[in-house]
Amino acid sequence: MERYNIDAGSQHPPAWRIFDKFTTFRAAYKIIDGQPIHAFFVVPNDLPSGPRPLLVRFHGGGWVEGEAETGLRAFFLELALKHGAVILTPDYRLRPEHQLTDGVEDIQCFWRWIEDGSAQQLLNTSLPDVVVDAGNLLVGGDSTGGHIAVTTALIPLTSLPIKVLFLQYPTLDMTDVTRTEEVSEAMQRSAVWAESVPYSEVEDHLANHEKGAVRSRATFGSRMRLLVGLLQAGKFWDAEKDAKRLCPMRLLENGAAKLPPILLYHSKEDEILPWQHTQEWAAKLRTVQPDVPLFLTFQQGDHVFDRDDTMETLWLREPLEFVQKYWPA
Repeated sequence: MERYNIDAGSQHPPAWRIFDKFTTFRAAYKIIDGQPIHAFFVVPNDLPSGPRPLLVRFHGGGWVEGEAETGLRAFFLELALKHGAVILTPDYRLRPEHQLTDGVEDIQCFWRWIEDGSAQQLLNTSLPDVVVDAGNLLVGGDSTGGHIAVTTALIPLTSLPIKVLFLQYPTLDMTDVTRTEEVSEAMQRSAVWAESVPYSEVEDHLANHEKGAVRSRATFGSRMRLLVGLLQAGKFWDAEKDAKRLCPMRLLENGAAKLPPILLYHSKEDEILPWQHTQEWAAKLRTVQPDVPLFLTFQQGDHVFDRDDTMETLWLREPLEFVQKYWPA
């Protein structure tokens, strides 16, 4: 556990303006052959006494890129300040250096690390008076992070009681996203198919990767061609085995665990993930788990349209009121 300095360039301006109200710590939740995979505690400097709510956030990046502490939304930070909550956000192994199932295994280890008290013990080495109430839990994520958040609840990957899911334009129909034959009209309009990327680019990249080296971090925007190359070649995952376990649409169809209340939003101008996937998944949820509280809203803008939004952003006010009905408990 060590103090960690956040780089201003890694945050959107509205978030960076309030980062001085937090202290960040880095801790290894998993070690592979001596190589750590980290999670980051983002802790308000002024916390009330007593157990504090937990906000777990998973980063996006198409499973090929991203850094846990990068691009935190201002409204998550503001929620943490308002409720005296601790934010915890993990790295995980990335494609193509690792298999998709390796990253999922990391997420399982991350949840066990919280469940068995190891995360609390490490936090107390630096902040001895801070107690996290892991049962008072919001789980959120954007894009791929939303996929991780919802599969955490669907499989489930944790025994902790999730009070609410906060899903920002998540990948909900992985089967359609990864299809290479009879590609849907919605995916044909996606940036995934806008330009042909030969799989040889992925092979060349892997040829330069040190064998046995763990890759759990990569700058946002630096490896999207690798993602497109994997998808177009049909090599992103094992379509038969992985879809049954890791596609939120398939999981919902096949008798998933009971879900907590859900905030779900997407842009109808999303250039990467079709908003229709979100609409179809929400309709399926209302059919198979009709008693799950769901706040669904569609907005305008690009894929990450909420990057500069705050709790005062007009469209977010009602969704955040919904979230706060359930969390913190």
